[in-house]
Amino acid sequence: MIRLWAIGRTTFLQTIRQPIYGVLILATFALLVMNLPLSGWTASSDSGRSDQKMMETIGLSTLMVTGLLVAAFSAAAALGREIEDKTALTVVSKPVTRATFVIGKFIGVTGAVILAYYLCSLAFLMTVRHRVMPTVRDPFDWPVIVLGLSALGLAILVAVAGNLIFNWTFTSASIWAAAVLLSASMGVIAFVGKGWVMVSFGEGISGQLLVAMALMLMAVVVFAAIAVAASTRLGQVMTLLVCFGVFFLGSMYRSLFGPDTQDIFIARMLGAVVPNLTAFYMLDAITLDTVIPATYFVTALGYCVLYSAAVLALGIALFQTRPLETQGSSASMPALVGVLAWTGRAGAVACGIAGAVMLSISKYHTPGGLTTAGALLGAGAVGWVLWGFFGRGVRWTYWMVFVADVIVLGISAAISAGFRDLGSGEDSGYQTMHITVTAVFSLCALLILILPRTRRHFSSEGF
Repeated sequence: MIRLWAIGRTTFLQTIRQPIYGVLILATFALLVMNLPLSGWTASSDSGRSDQKMMETIGLSTLMVTGLLVAAFSAAAALGREIEDKTALTVVSKPVTRATFVIGKFIGVTGAVILAYYLCSLAFLMTVRHRVMPTVRDPFDWPVIVLGLSALGLAILVAVAGNLIFNWTFTSASIWAAAVLLSASMGVIAFVGKGWVMVSFGEGISGQLLVAMALMLMAVVVFAAIAVAASTRLGQVMTLLVCFGVFFLGSMYRSLFGPDTQDIFIARMLGAVVPNLTAFYMLDAITLDTVIPATYFVTALGYCVLYSAAVLALGIALFQTRPLETQGSSASMPALVGVLAWTGRAGAVACGIAGAVMLSISKYHTPGGLTTAGALLGAGAVGWVLWGFFGRGVRWTYWMVFVADVIVLGISAAISAGFRDLGSGEDSGYQTMHITVTAVFSLCALLILILPRTRRHFSSEGF
């Protein structure tokens, strides 16, 4: 426990010292403040209420996305970078197990994510108390404006003074000062209403909104576990892409893995693996003023704990077999090459899933359907292997991808010229957009391939 606490504490302190940590929090503050005027445009007979509900739902979504970004960047810096710099090798060479190392990193990253979420939540609650102003006649909430800005400005001044006088790290000092001063300001705002008059505690902030924020925090903790597990094998860019991929699939869970898809075996399998993030989204409940039952909250908390533990166990298993003595592929592989390789592997996985879905649906159990499904499964398997060779720097895969990109660009240009000759139309417009997207993607891949660092990755002797 002493070693676990030491690793977690060190990871937490290192994370909050990162400049990107403070930048993300400040950017979230700005987005939450800008959300006030941008939410005042709903077309409703009760514009004041609908505007406020829109502001609250957008604010909750902003908190979750901020938690996702903080978790991904923090995990990559705390774990992935230490693996690449071989700092992790020094730690695990001591009487510290790899499981203890990963769990300690998760504790530190989660603590930093929770602190960032707490600070952004204070700013969000201040905007909720201020309320949207649908008309110019609505008064400003000066206690919120004065106390909130004063706390933020004073926190920056304390950090600057501490950095100059005591050599404190500016980012961590400003974070700690903001946590104390914004908490104190929110405590005063809870008792002081518009016009600087005393009001009942927490007036203008519903308890259900606090429950919804707590549920959103659970989703952020799941992201932290996923980011730590991904960082045991991947670099910063790929960890971020994995988190965004999970965010997309988890946010579309009811559409992709709902009752309508339960007859598809592969959909049931993916539904058991992908986190159901919609269980933590209480946006509809906030909009409709629906009470969130206590039993639902407890069930969601249990789901968060169990899923995070399962993902963390997977991360520990991946880290157990990770060679630390040699440079990992995430370190030797250029970041853009990694993006290209894993994008190709994602396409291979999509082909495999499409083939598996076709095999699960009875209407495709025909000679043509089975042939197509088999071709998709084969293409997925071959694509996964080939893009793996590409990521490891096998030279012939470089030329294969290069030639394929040139051919795709040539075909896209020829088809695009043909559509311009045929004139405009609805089908022609959709096809032109599809061709344009394909051409842009191929062009980006080609630009990555011609970079000097990319060419060096595929040949130690140079091109």
